[in-house]
Amino acid sequence: MDNTPLLLPSTNGNMYRVYKKRWFMLAVLTLLNFSNGMLWITFAPIDDSSSTYYGVSSFTINWLSLVFPLAALPFAMVSAWFIDTYGLRKGIILAAWLNGLGSVIRVCSTIHHMTNTERFAVVLVGQSLAAIAQTLLLPLPPKLAALWFGESQRVLANMICSTSNTVGILVANILAPCIVKSYKDIPILLSIFTGPGALAMVLATAGVTTSRPPTPPAPSAAQDSETFFKGLKQALKSKPFLVLMVCFGTGIGMFSALTTLLEQIICVHNYSDKAAGNMSALAIAFGFIGAGLVSVYVDKTKKFEIAAKICYAMATLFVLFFALISKYENKPILLGFSVSGFGFFALALLPVGLELGVECTYPVAEATSAALLWLFGQITMILIILVAGALGTKNKGKQMSCKSGNDDMTHATYFMAVLTVVIALVFIVLFRPKYLRMEAERRERFIESADHKFDDNDDN
Repeated sequence: MDNTPLLLPSTNGNMYRVYKKRWFMLAVLTLLNFSNGMLWITFAPIDDSSSTYYGVSSFTINWLSLVFPLAALPFAMVSAWFIDTYGLRKGIILAAWLNGLGSVIRVCSTIHHMTNTERFAVVLVGQSLAAIAQTLLLPLPPKLAALWFGESQRVLANMICSTSNTVGILVANILAPCIVKSYKDIPILLSIFTGPGALAMVLATAGVTTSRPPTPPAPSAAQDSETFFKGLKQALKSKPFLVLMVCFGTGIGMFSALTTLLEQIICVHNYSDKAAGNMSALAIAFGFIGAGLVSVYVDKTKKFEIAAKICYAMATLFVLFFALISKYENKPILLGFSVSGFGFFALALLPVGLELGVECTYPVAEATSAALLWLFGQITMILIILVAGALGTKNKGKQMSCKSGNDDMTHATYFMAVLTVVIALVFIVLFRPKYLRMEAERRERFIESADHKFDDNDDN
């Protein structure tokens, strides 16, 4: 791998450097997150065929997806400790092996002469390993961005890595129904979905040889982070970070919950499974576009706060619009517009929020702040889904056109809209971040500039 340095502007002779290898590191972590997203959602679009193949109910099949957010509860902070203690390289390699082995074990569940109980137990073990891998993968993008990328590329690098998990979910939603025409095609699907994870495992093991480049890309990357427990305590004492954790975490949970419940919400209003899948695809596709545009803007301007608040406000407006329009039948264009707008601004908030977590808590290690944000998001997603399920009401004679159940989710949708409005107001009014990392980098550059001038005067 070419490790040729590219010089970044600096005020002294010891210029900061970025290396071409950063793009390889980014590609490996992006592929890992992409693969993990595919593994997460594999069985959701084909629950009927999956339940037939494994001889269990559709409800039981749901646990193959639910194990991912549930794994965050015991493992999120353990993973953050591991990354911050042992470094980026070991974090990537451990995640790659857990993810890769999980995908291979899933294929083992298709071996002949196994009982249905044994098949399901094996595939659940594979899913569980991939779920633990996700607790390592989600906090890694901010750390990679901080250690390998310059100040003008950190948000973009974070965006590419962070959203790749969601893109993997989108691809799995599209491919799974195309590959699986009957339950007999499940082994083919699992074999195909093993490919990205296996490739990422090989690339990570062979190519990720160091946690840091030889020369840091920015002043903050040259500084040592706080130890894990000291950093955790410092993060939880930061008022701006606590506001961010609650509001950003709720935003993550809301996006995940809404895309998870989308089929149930619209199916009682005469929308098909295919229409629900198309709506989810629109939300993710436009979200990727929004995240890319906002990341480039924030990298150039450093206007984290204003970008985050605008994205949150706009996402909230589209959630309100969705809540109002989703209860009507035959409004596919308006419904598509609402989920596209929500996805555009909600996913755009993802890399900005993760970088704000680093800014608010510096010099706390990047994985610690990211893990706290993701953990709160996973908990919020579970709670929103549970409350939404409890608010579902029996539909009164409406013709069903999809398979997700008979409950009318209108009240649940209103609950999600109201919650989003409340949290958005809290975020806009109370979130006042201090850019601790940027301030530290400015101070370091000022000191370097002063030392350089002093040296020049001595020479004269």
